[in-house]
Amino acid sequence: MRFVTLIPAVFSLFVSGSAFAQSWDVYTNRENFFSVNLPGDPAQTQAQYKTGRGTSLNARVFTAVAPPGSILSGKYSVTVVDYSNAKDEIPNALDDARKVVGARGKVTYDQLNNLDLHLTRRMTVETPNSRILGEFLMAANNRLYITEAETALNVPPPANFQASLQILDDSGVRIRTRTTLGVAEGVTSGLSAGGIPDEPDKVAATMKGTWRMAGGSCEAAYFKSGAMAKTKRGEAAMAGTVVNSGKTVSGQLILNGSREGQFIDPKTDEAVMLFAPDDGGKLSISALGGPAKGWPDVTLDLCPATRG
Repeated sequence: MRFVTLIPAVFSLFVSGSAFAQSWDVYTNRENFFSVNLPGDPAQTQAQYKTGRGTSLNARVFTAVAPPGSILSGKYSVTVVDYSNAKDEIPNALDDARKVVGARGKVTYDQLNNLDLHLTRRMTVETPNSRILGEFLMAANNRLYITEAETALNVPPPANFQASLQILDDSGVRIRTRTTLGVAEGVTSGLSAGGIPDEPDKVAATMKGTWRMAGGSCEAAYFKSGAMAKTKRGEAAMAGTVVNSGKTVSGQLILNGSREGQFIDPKTDEAVMLFAPDDGGKLSISALGGPAKGWPDVTLDLCPATRG
């Protein structure tokens, strides 16, 4: 996931009104060389995938469901297609994939993108009852990765699922080498830098300070940021406290990696809240569970002169 200063398409975070959201975590599959943020361990199936030329390729599909009761209840999947026996079709891989997903409804967004230095195709498709977020990435290991999130139309798009995909090498280490596979020769994305690396300091800058409820007092602030820190997993984080109805919750706001934007309890390593910057310099916070279970979603204003 990226914050507003890094990748604008990822404003929306996972938000939930129930403890179901606490099951969201990083799922890693070494055999198929990827990791992604999912609502629990996925079911695995095998399938045949047909390319634009009609070639049948082996695919594995990983599907997880966020159950009813979560505001982002829906189906989340990663499809991995092995192009080892059809390398001559790799330049058409992203276009073939987008045509299949796009045929499921009305396409409202369809552009080239960069994800972790990999060139991708990103699209949004709307059906009468749902919204599908798709991301298509052709990796240097000759595998096509397709992520799909299908949720209701009236909830925020789960863009941090879409942006959490990471490609791994044979040792399980994240690959962050610029690639432009899966498109015709000469095609490039609009991001000339080839993607944006983790920049936790820039993310921290958007969160730093004292934040109050609209029209509220800065002396009785809702969120106050603290010092930079590291989580148990080694993620860059920033300490902070949230105060609501006389109750104080202390935690760490994760600033990089697949859990970026989660405010966790450092003792349990579980997500308590999710943070997202909004337009106009505001900050939105959604409660997930733990000591914040049942708290309403809020949008905060920055208190003047509190960033030092």
